[in-house]
Amino acid sequence: MDYLPENLSTVEEFLENDAFRAWVLERRPDDRVRWQAWLAQHPEKRELYEQAVVTLLTLQGKTIELSDQQVQTKTAEIIDQMPDTFTVTRPLPGWHWGRWASAAAAIGLIIWFQLGRTSVNPLAEASIQTKQPIVDREWKIVKNITGQSLVVLLPDNSSVLLSTGSELRFRKQTGHTLREVYLQGEGFFEVAKNPAKPFIVYTANLTTKVLGTSFQVHAFAKETTAYVKVKTGKVTVTPTNSPNKPILLTVNQELKLGTNTKQLIKHDHFVPEEGASTIVSQQFTYNYTPIPTVFDQLEASYHMPIRYDRQLLRACTFTGQLNDVPFLEKIRLICLATESTYEVVDNQIFIHSSGCS
Repeated sequence: MDYLPENLSTVEEFLENDAFRAWVLERRPDDRVRWQAWLAQHPEKRELYEQAVVTLLTLQGKTIELSDQQVQTKTAEIIDQMPDTFTVTRPLPGWHWGRWASAAAAIGLIIWFQLGRTSVNPLAEASIQTKQPIVDREWKIVKNITGQSLVVLLPDNSSVLLSTGSELRFRKQTGHTLREVYLQGEGFFEVAKNPAKPFIVYTANLTTKVLGTSFQVHAFAKETTAYVKVKTGKVTVTPTNSPNKPILLTVNQELKLGTNTKQLIKHDHFVPEEGASTIVSQQFTYNYTPIPTVFDQLEASYHMPIRYDRQLLRACTFTGQLNDVPFLEKIRLICLATESTYEVVDNQIFIHSSGCS
């Protein structure tokens, strides 16, 4: 089944959908990729999706083994996070809200079931819709409507240059086994190296997995072409319609996908484009380059103001290669070389230095 329905808007509609029931009950790997892509395209329906998952598993009578201590711990977590007031969605036929204890115990199922997620939304497991969903506390959404590219600083010190008209969703905390982000539009990613925690970018048509590198993902909903371009390192790209056929890309390679035709084309050398996309081909290599010149390039490339005393730093220079490190790591290494410090305030970088003699 290559395509999933767009119009699932209630728990009942999820449960009546053949593709959804097959995914929940059979857990086929190719279905996993398709539903990951569906959630990336419809992030506003994640909580409803989670409610449907728990409801189906509970109605099916699926259970797992939990120790008494695990049950007590999970129950306490649910109680602690319950709001003072909440509204309940219309129950399904045969669903008794007195089965709260069963739904609460089913919290362990979600740990096993989530699409790569290691945290749980307890109220979703109980099929309760709150006025302030707990998922909002875990995820942050950035929508770029500024008219120019915008630097998004991720909790793991990675950075994303998000193109205008694009949206990025990521976890606020770093205590998860995977670093997952959901992209609609275009973003240039510079990923902090961490082999123990793979970094995954989900879009509607492509899933890109890396450990630490820089690459660009382009996947606007209304465009007929999506692509991934690699600047440094290696990535694997998995098309949604071919979940068992990941494609390896290395430096300067590109994978293009026709979103309508599903045709894949791999290029060994991508052609640089104009506009925000040019950063994927820019070089940040310096040889005794004056610091004002370095900061001018970074400011122009990332559209983030860098505030410093230009006169004070005019005699300072920097030598090094900064192509494969995130934006803030570039700033840190420059400051380290010039015995300076920096801070981020209101999406601006402030440099504090005594200058160079």
